[in-house]
Amino acid sequence: MDNLKTTQIMAMIGGAVLLLSTFLDWRGPFNGWETDFFGLQGIFVALIGLAVGGGVAAQAFGGVTLPDRILGLNHDQLHLTLGFAAFLITFGQQFGDSPEIGVLLGWVSAAVIIASAIMNMREEPSAPPTQF
Repeated sequence: MDNLKTTQIMAMIGGAVLLLSTFLDWRGPFNGWETDFFGLQGIFVALIGLAVGGGVAAQAFGGVTLPDRILGLNHDQLHLTLGFAAFLITFGQQFGDSPEIGVLLGWVSAAVIIASAIMNMREEPSAPPTQF
């Protein structure tokens, strides 16, 4: 726990808040777990929060080793992609009818995930270019 990086803490908190935001009201009395199209978006956002926050927590606290690349992306690129998808979904809900606190927390926490991925990419030295 002593060697936990700030970006890991950001990703875990962002993922947890993203997951929790789906249980709060998104639009009027409806949360992210409804059975219509918006509910599917909420479930997708919850899975992103669980994957990002849970994956980082499992690596940091459980000693779990995940593959270096998933679908051809390293962990930071995957977190950036998933965070951006969650941001688009939740921020897009802001412009619907009567957005509530769950949507606000959703896009803010997705932005935190994006920021942690970008910060982590900037910290790590990039590999020198290779010839094809």
